[in-house]
Amino acid sequence: MTMADNSKRKTDLLSLLTQYGIYAVLVVLVLVFSLANGRFFTPGNLLLILQQASPLGIAVVGTVFVLLVVGIDISVGRSMFFISTLVGYFVASAGIIPAAWFADLRGMALVIFMVLLMGGIVGLINGVLVTRFHILPFIVTLATGSILRGVGLKVSGSSSVDVSFLGALSNGRVGPIPNVVLLFVLVLLVFDHVLRRTVYGRHLLAIGDSERNAERAGIPVNRNIVIAYIICGALGALGGILSAGQIGSVAAGFGEGNEFIVISAAVLGGTSLFGGKGNILPGAVIGIILITTIMNGLAMMNASPFVYTIVRGVIIFVAIALDSIGHKGDLR
Repeated sequence: MTMADNSKRKTDLLSLLTQYGIYAVLVVLVLVFSLANGRFFTPGNLLLILQQASPLGIAVVGTVFVLLVVGIDISVGRSMFFISTLVGYFVASAGIIPAAWFADLRGMALVIFMVLLMGGIVGLINGVLVTRFHILPFIVTLATGSILRGVGLKVSGSSSVDVSFLGALSNGRVGPIPNVVLLFVLVLLVFDHVLRRTVYGRHLLAIGDSERNAERAGIPVNRNIVIAYIICGALGALGGILSAGQIGSVAAGFGEGNEFIVISAAVLGGTSLFGGKGNILPGAVIGIILITTIMNGLAMMNASPFVYTIVRGVIIFVAIALDSIGHKGDLR
C-alpha cells in the first residue's frame, strides 16, 4: 500500500468521524443512560429532552449563521439575561405590559415580536461594530455582553425577576406537543430553507469560504454579515425568554455560559468555526439534543452539580478539537 493510499484512508476515516461520529456518540449515550436508569428511555422523558433542548436549540440556529461567516457571538447568554429581565420588569414591576397578554395568542405573538426586535437590535449593534469598525467579533460581543449583563443587573437590582407569566408560552402544549418544541420546529424549517434555498444563504457560504473572493464577485459582504448577527441576536433572545419561562424566574446567573453551549452544539452539528461550512438540519438539532441528553442523563443519575461544569468543559473542548482536526483535513 502506497503512502497516497494511506493518506486517502486517513482522510476518509477523518471525514466519517467528523460527519457521523456524533450519531454514534448519541446512540451510545442513550444506551448507557437507559441501562443506568430504566426511566430514561421512555416517551415522557424523550419528550422532556426535546422540551429542554428547544429554547437553546433556537439560539443554536442563530449561532450557525454567525459562524458561517467566520464570526462568533459570545454575548448570547448575557443577551438572554438582559432581555428576559427587561420583559420581566416591564410586566411584573413596571406594569407597562399587561400580564394578561400572555394568556392570549395574539398577546403572545406581540411579545414574541418585541423580543425578536430587541434581540435583533443587539445583533445589529454587534454586526455594525464588526463590519464598519473592523473590531474582532470576540472582542465586540464580549464587550456588548458585559454591558448587557450590567444593565440587566441594574434593572433587576441583582434580585430574581418573576417571569412566571411566561409559563403559558413556555410550558403550554398543543395536544401532547409542548409549545417550545413547535416553535423550535418552525424556526428550524424556516431558517434551514433560508440557508439552503435562498441567495442569502449561498452568499453566507461564499463569504465564509473567502470574504475577499465574495467581494470580488459583487456580494454585499458587510450587509450579509450584519444580517447574520441580527438573526443570531433575535433567535438568541427568543430562546432566552422561552428558557426563562420554563424556570419561572430570572436569577442573576441566568444565561451565563449559554453562549458556549450553543456554539458547541453548532460545531458538534457540523458548523465550522473557520466558516463556510454548516447546516441547520440535522446539524443544529443533533448538536443540542446530544448536549441536552447528557445533562438529562446526568440528572437522572443524581450526578454531582460539579460534574455538569466538567462535562460542559469537555464538550466544548471536544467540539473545538474535532472542528480543528476536520479543518486541517480539508486543507490537505
